[in-house]
Amino acid sequence: MDFEELRDILTREQRSKLAKLEPDFYESVRAYLDGLREEQKTASDREAPLLADELETAGDRLQRIFKLRVGKIVKLASLNISMEIDGTRYEVDAMTPVERDIYHSVLAAVRQGWSEIVEMLAGKSGPPTPEETPARIVEEVSDAEQIEDVEVPGHGVLDDYTIVRVLKDIPTFMGADSHHYTLAKNDVVTLPNLNAKVLCKRRAVSPVAIQ
Repeated sequence: MDFEELRDILTREQRSKLAKLEPDFYESVRAYLDGLREEQKTASDREAPLLADELETAGDRLQRIFKLRVGKIVKLASLNISMEIDGTRYEVDAMTPVERDIYHSVLAAVRQGWSEIVEMLAGKSGPPTPEETPARIVEEVSDAEQIEDVEVPGHGVLDDYTIVRVLKDIPTFMGADSHHYTLAKNDVVTLPNLNAKVLCKRRAVSPVAIQ
């Protein structure tokens, strides 16, 4: 990744279609920015302002790229609820892993909201008052203990969830079940399977084995 490539990606992203990026795009940009910061440490008086300007401009381009892409991803997730659209599969493939996580989270939230609207139109009870639901702390289960049809308060059957140990603090996020979670290191919690899988891949949590 370099200054010109980042500019070209921004130019492509300013078009209507979601541009295809390499899966490691954000990691590559991070390495590029870190490289500029390292160069600044030993730069001459003449080079220092040039590097500072490049770093600022590159950071601005990255923010603009992200905002453009997130806007398209949110729109795509919303459209996907009500219709099958040509090119949907291509645009999902065009996302980086981080962006795909955003897409699925938005999709789950929109589906939940739409189901509540349908219930309202059918005369059923309205949507519940939104509230932040902390992850339920779960005690580790010994090998001798057995669990059958465990219910997780406010969620459902445990089969739809995974018990994990949190390896590092994680900021508040909306789960695939539309609940909000705030996780701290060493917590043992139940998470929706989709979120648990994503966080395991990022080495942010590890599954707790229950027999």
